[in-house]
Amino acid sequence: MINYANAIKKMELLMVELLSKGINVPEHISAAINSARNMTLVYERSPAELEAAMDKSPLLQNAEIHLLMLAEMNVDKDYADGWQRQIIDAYQEPITVKPKHSRYISGVPKGDHVVRLKCGDIDEKIDKLIKQSGLGTKAQDDGYLLVHGGKEDVKSLLSDIRETIKPK
Repeated sequence: MINYANAIKKMELLMVELLSKGINVPEHISAAINSARNMTLVYERSPAELEAAMDKSPLLQNAEIHLLMLAEMNVDKDYADGWQRQIIDAYQEPITVKPKHSRYISGVPKGDHVVRLKCGDIDEKIDKLIKQSGLGTKAQDDGYLLVHGGKEDVKSLLSDIRETIKPK
C-alpha cells in the first residue's frame, strides 16, 4: 500500500521551505495538495479505496513534479534530489490505520452525563444517595459503577457524595 498521507506531509514541508526561501509557489500546486489531503481524509479508514481514487487522480503527481521542478530551478539539483528521496521514502512508509473509538457506552441512553465510581469505595451512605437521586446505574466488569443521567442531577449527586465523605 502507498502512504499518501506521509507523502503529502513531505510535499507540504517542501512547499513551506520553498516559500521561506522566497520562491513563489503557484496557487494551483497548493490547491492540488489540499485536494489530495482531503481525499486522504475521506478514505482514511479504507486504504485500498484511497489507492484506487488516487491512481485515477493526477493531483499529487502534478504537485510533486511542480514542487521538485521549482526546487531544482530555484535552488539546485542536489536539493531537489534530496527532497525527491524523502518523498519516495514517505510513500513507502507503512500505513497505520488508527482505530476509531466510539464514545457511546452500551446500556446508557445517548446524551446522558456519565460518571464512573469505583465500587470498592461505595459504602451504604453513598449507595443510598445514588438510589435517592433516581439516576441510572450500571456495574462494569472492571469494578466500576457507571452512574448516568442528566448533567445537573449527576453534579448534584457528586456534590452530595463529597459532603458525605468529607471529614468532619
